[in-house]
Amino acid sequence: MRRIVSLLPFLASLLIFGTTHELIVRSFEKETIELALKPIYTPVEQTKAYLFTQTGHRVAKRRGEDSFFFDVSRTDWIIVEAFGKNSAGYPMRGSNPSFVTLSAYRQEPQIFLFTDPEKHVLYIGIKLPRSWQFTDCEFQNLRFKRFTFNDILYLYTSEKPKDGIHALTLNFQLPYGLKKTLKMDVFVFHGLVNLLRGSKAPMKVEPVPPYNHVVKPGETLWSIANMYGLRIADLELANGIEDGSFIVSGTVLKLARVHFDASLTSLVINISTGRLALYYNGVLVKVFPVAVGRSDMTPPGTYWIMKKEVDPALYWFGEYIPPRSPINGLGTRFFQLSNPTYGIHGTTKPWEIGKRISHGCIRMFNQDIETIDAFVDVGTKVVVVRNTEEFPTRWAF
Repeated sequence: MRRIVSLLPFLASLLIFGTTHELIVRSFEKETIELALKPIYTPVEQTKAYLFTQTGHRVAKRRGEDSFFFDVSRTDWIIVEAFGKNSAGYPMRGSNPSFVTLSAYRQEPQIFLFTDPEKHVLYIGIKLPRSWQFTDCEFQNLRFKRFTFNDILYLYTSEKPKDGIHALTLNFQLPYGLKKTLKMDVFVFHGLVNLLRGSKAPMKVEPVPPYNHVVKPGETLWSIANMYGLRIADLELANGIEDGSFIVSGTVLKLARVHFDASLTSLVINISTGRLALYYNGVLVKVFPVAVGRSDMTPPGTYWIMKKEVDPALYWFGEYIPPRSPINGLGTRFFQLSNPTYGIHGTTKPWEIGKRISHGCIRMFNQDIETIDAFVDVGTKVVVVRNTEEFPTRWAF
């Protein structure tokens, strides 16, 4: 009988093999996962942990007070191997769960904002990755309701937000205890809300023969674009390049031409009256004064904003003129249009606004183009017209 009693703790450990430690995911950043292993017994020594992955066993990179940090790059799953010892001196092995897929931790939700300019309702659309759960939203203390449609969670409120730059915070619950918070800056203009500096409008990427190019020493995006009859912005957008000034030899670039079809934000420029109108979902938001090209140097037509730059440098006949230089006439912002000959930019000569003075570009007060830059998306449609009419309150784009 004594022998049987003494074996009970050991037999119990066998019965719960694989569930002697509760696995908790504390964080996941840059392919490093932080795991805590909570013993469901009375431990007499520190728990040890290893991982088995697609590429073999891995030991912890470092250990926290009660957690382990593991490199989980180059693997889609992990098997957690945990070891401890209980107060009776018996080994306690295993975790619950023991097998964890990593796809949920590597994904990000798709988030978009939309304001109904007539009903004054703000919508936040969230497409959640599988296994994610939305918990709450914080934005200017506004109260949100929610509904789900076509697998997209919508938060909405009819309370009007305050203009300016504000933080939007979204909280989520991921598998095995991980809490994730996403914070983003948004810009509110006349009660309309967009991500600060906008996002990218839906675009089509048209591959161009020979479809790929390996960057050679000394090449630039400008020289490569000219080689294939493309725009620098095509290469940047198609390859996800944020700053085309620095490309590394040996990089494989996708050759493609980018097209935009529709945009939530739009600009209409009247070269006869020297005015620019900002529209949101076809509704007029505000009108700004501009300087336009001499004579017919700014041709009417439809364009798209392909790139937005902060404090742009000026390249004038091969000469580099740094940002914010008194002789750099681009001001604090520059929008490259789909016809690379033309752009919309600020100015170092505000007294020229309202005149026909440029070589074809549209000039604005710096504070005005900074406001537009904070609000509109890359891919915004730009329509140039020539007439003497006032801007309509609605425009059918």
